Amino acid sequence: MRLLDRHVALFSGSLRTLLRRESDRRRCADSPYAWLFQPYMGEELVALACTSTPTPTSPVISLAAVVLSQQQVRTSRAFVLTLGAPGQADHASLRRHHLLCQAGCVAAPNRDNLNALVEFIGNRPIVGWQLDQRIGALNALLRKRLNFALPNAQVDVEKLHQRQLRRLHPEIEAPSSFAQALACWQVPAMGMQGVLGEATSSALLYMRLQRIMAEAA
Repeated sequence: MRLLDRHVALFSGSLRTLLRRESDRRRCADSPYAWLFQPYMGEELVALACTSTPTPTSPVISLAAVVLSQQQVRTSRAFVLTLGAPGQADHASLRRHHLLCQAGCVAAPNRDNLNALVEFIGNRPIVGWQLDQRIGALNALLRKRLNFALPNAQVDVEKLHQRQLRRLHPEIEAPSSFAQALACWQVPAMGMQGVLGEATSSALLYMRLQRIMAEAA
């Protein structure tokens, strides 16, 4: 777990979140999902990007998950999906959402598709930009269909960026946008208009900040 040792304090871990995860773990203890709540002992993480558009019935959610290690981002091992009820993609605002997110065909937000997502992520830690805000709609959908939210350890790359910038340059105010943070650390924006590009850029930013932390140690 060398990748995680230097930022354990940045895990999303409010008391409310921790209590929710423990409740979910107990409820799923005898289910096929029990392994998702076990500690991860490997070296991989998953960068997750998620964008949702509210609708009168249920949100349309586009997401991308990319596997990364200490050495590389494996874009060939990516999970990209848009979840929406049949017919939602015909609405003009949702067509725009789908076009901007570039997340393939719209799939039903059913148990099978959500199973595929949580099995892809597994129990690996998740990294991403503003995770708490971005995955709220996804967690609500997971709770509705699978009876639990994502239980994974999470690292918010925005918080990691802000902490490192304050440590190295306390006189500089931390940029607030993802694009500004990428520019700050000279990380390329990998097709930022799509969720796969955002997930990939989040992974690269995370790896860049990890190298900086290792050099300063």
